[in-house]
Amino acid sequence: MSFKQEELEELEEQLVLLYRFVSQNNTLKKFYYEGVDIKPSFKDETGILTGLVNNEESEEILKSCIMEIEDAKQEKLNEFHEVLDSYDMEVLFKKYGMSGVEDVDKLDIKKLVGSL
Repeated sequence: MSFKQEELEELEEQLVLLYRFVSQNNTLKKFYYEGVDIKPSFKDETGILTGLVNNEESEEILKSCIMEIEDAKQEKLNEFHEVLDSYDMEVLFKKYGMSGVEDVDKLDIKKLVGSL
């Protein structure tokens, strides 16, 4: 599948938002809800978000996808944290009509996952 530069950028932005969402939920689960069976408090009409949060490998998978896109863009950023830190989250939230990572369901998750 061939992408234009702007399509790669948009895909990477959305993956960064998705990664932050999954990472935040996994951190909360690990430190505050470990051993407790709680119902997710986020919107998830497709079930994809729940699947990502429940999959122990999802953070690594998303991280790999982001880095592959970064390689395709041929940027000089070599470390994953550099890629994440290169995005202003407030700008991304505004761009995609989100108030925070908890609004990740506003992204077209099916399209996003299908692009991977």
